[in-house]
Amino acid sequence: MYYDEILKLTYEQITYLSDFINTLKKLQRSIVNSELDDIEIAIEQEEKILHRIKNCEDKRAEAVNIALKHYQIEADKNEALDKLADVLLAIDPEVYEEFNQVRAILLERVKEVLLLNSQNEIIISNSRKF
Repeated sequence: MYYDEILKLTYEQITYLSDFINTLKKLQRSIVNSELDDIEIAIEQEEKILHRIKNCEDKRAEAVNIALKHYQIEADKNEALDKLADVLLAIDPEVYEEFNQVRAILLERVKEVLLLNSQNEIIISNSRKF
């Protein structure tokens, strides 16, 4: 019930993060090749996608909070998904499994974004030296 919405929003967020990763890669190529127009386009795309990611995360956090309230569980933001996972395990192990798989995919996408951001920072820093 609640978890369907949470899963839907998590899949949506994964899609946005994948789009963001592609944009970061385009930005990286544009920086390396000193293509200023393409850099501007990539930055504009980045901003749009970041806005979508934030909106999606806000909706997902709200859905998690609603689910936790429904099950009368109090949890801070850092442990909310773990508490919800515990409930899902008790209710439906198959949904629990999908929930954890989707969380793992989301985490991998976030790690990839962090890596690309770090690489881009290094490239920008090095390009300023030339």
